[in-house]
Amino acid sequence: MSSFVNAPETHDDFPMVAGKTPLTQRVGIGTLQSLQDRFAALGRMTVAIATTAGRLITRPTWGSRFSELIGDSPRGRAAFTEAIGDCLLTAEEAEPPSCHEGMSLYTSSIVHDGVQLAIIVVGTRTHDPPEAAAAATTAARYQIDAAELAREAAQLDPDRGGAPEDIHRFADMLAHIIAALYGQALRIDRQLADLSAIHKLSDLLAGTLDVQHILDLTVRQVVRAMPVKACAIRLLNEQTGELVLKAVHNLSPQYLQKGPVMLQDNAIDATAFAGEAVYIEDAPNDPRSRYPEMARREGIVSGLCVPMTYRGETVGVIRVYTQDRYLFNQSEESLLRSIGSQAASAIINSRLYEAQAGAERVHRQVQAAAQIQRRMLPAGPPRHTHLDFAFVYEPTLQVGGDLLDFIHLPDEQIGFCIADVVGKGLAAALMMASIRAYLRAYALAGHAPDRAVAAVNRQLHRDTPVGEFATLVYAVCTADARTLVYCNAGHPPPVILRGDALLELAEGGMVIGVREQEGYHLGVVSLLPGDLLVMYTDGVTEAMNFQHDVYGRERLLASIRQHRALTAHQVSRQILWDVRRFAGLAEQSDDITILVVKCT
Repeated sequence: MSSFVNAPETHDDFPMVAGKTPLTQRVGIGTLQSLQDRFAALGRMTVAIATTAGRLITRPTWGSRFSELIGDSPRGRAAFTEAIGDCLLTAEEAEPPSCHEGMSLYTSSIVHDGVQLAIIVVGTRTHDPPEAAAAATTAARYQIDAAELAREAAQLDPDRGGAPEDIHRFADMLAHIIAALYGQALRIDRQLADLSAIHKLSDLLAGTLDVQHILDLTVRQVVRAMPVKACAIRLLNEQTGELVLKAVHNLSPQYLQKGPVMLQDNAIDATAFAGEAVYIEDAPNDPRSRYPEMARREGIVSGLCVPMTYRGETVGVIRVYTQDRYLFNQSEESLLRSIGSQAASAIINSRLYEAQAGAERVHRQVQAAAQIQRRMLPAGPPRHTHLDFAFVYEPTLQVGGDLLDFIHLPDEQIGFCIADVVGKGLAAALMMASIRAYLRAYALAGHAPDRAVAAVNRQLHRDTPVGEFATLVYAVCTADARTLVYCNAGHPPPVILRGDALLELAEGGMVIGVREQEGYHLGVVSLLPGDLLVMYTDGVTEAMNFQHDVYGRERLLASIRQHRALTAHQVSRQILWDVRRFAGLAEQSDDITILVVKCT
């Protein structure tokens, strides 16, 4: 391990770069160091990551013991830092800077949205090993042990690690990967900020049952959470069909006094009330606008209108306005929908409370308002008339790369999936979150399992670096639990135990994220009462004991047969215990996820 000590210790050492969050606040120094060390080992080269000002972020990974001896000396550290500074000042067409007796430096920029966040510095040697006299002179210059330096100098190989141009391409690829991790972290932060705004509103709404107070809180919170000038809420009067203006923020009294808006006569609000988001690019000139002159006088240009819906009941619409032309993105639309849904739930709960007074009822209504919060993993198995669900999820790290989800679909169908992302830790968890979001979106849009998996594959291929992929099984069961349709994308085949026979669910295609246009096939299975379906990730079959024996598929099938008479919950726990008994105290390297479905 190098003793280089110039690397910073806190995020405060990195100032904002052109309005960007510092790299290390989104990709940890430990992650950067690990990526750097692995990259350096591929080509036996010297690698370091530095700020755009030339300050080292990571400890240098030296390509040879010869370079390490020089680099760890006080003069060597100073020379390396100075050479990095020269790299930042040297034009691309000029001779690359060098240091440490012939090590040439190359830099690759880590760039996100056109802004340089940091640089990767790569040092390579193409010269012949120095003679003994030259090595002795170098040792004296850097005040290091001459005999040891001479021994290490003799080991230098100018051909090690490959051609410099190949190493440079690898460095550019590493820079791209780090930039992609940074971008993914930013997207998650934006999603967390949206959730924070929703949770804050949830806390505010939980303290009141006054409908008007709920609406006033909502419009103020929307303007704080989104890049908009104003917000307005209209609630439907079911007796008259009028959308009554109930709350506004940052609109004039004159605007509030404009004429009535009838739902059936207003194309924008009627479309939103039907469940769609409506974008208004230029309100004063939009033929759908009922009062264009009022919009022009108010300084309103663009707008977005979404329904206020909770559990299938729409109570009104919520609109936001900007003073300049603005195109709302999908994230902003989702945030506004969530806030509208939360406000709708609060309104509906308030109305229920007015009809059914009682402290216990109030408590249940406030809890219902909090149900908008989403978790990456289900809190428990879903309830179904004909199916008994149970699952086990045990990540090896604090965050895992396995995915388990249940999706409630129209016509009382239920979808469920299990997936395994390559790798572990933060990167796997980020990829798992993306797969979950994509799959839910396509499933809820009505896509069959094969089409949904194909769409997820395309998105994953476009949004993730080369080499990242996942296995996935997505299945949908009809309401009567007699038909199961599924698609298996390279995942260990789930099994259905029927009597003494075993059916494998292998129909589908290859893993997702590798080939953008990969085709996937739909599998169809008829279910019978007593059928036992078991889905699992390879953390089960690849569990290893101290003798390095793996648990394997045959042991798993034997466990399923042995416990088939138990409930789904008992079967899942017994399989887990069988795996644990086999592995003992041996440390496991992969997450364990088991999903059991029993047909009743």
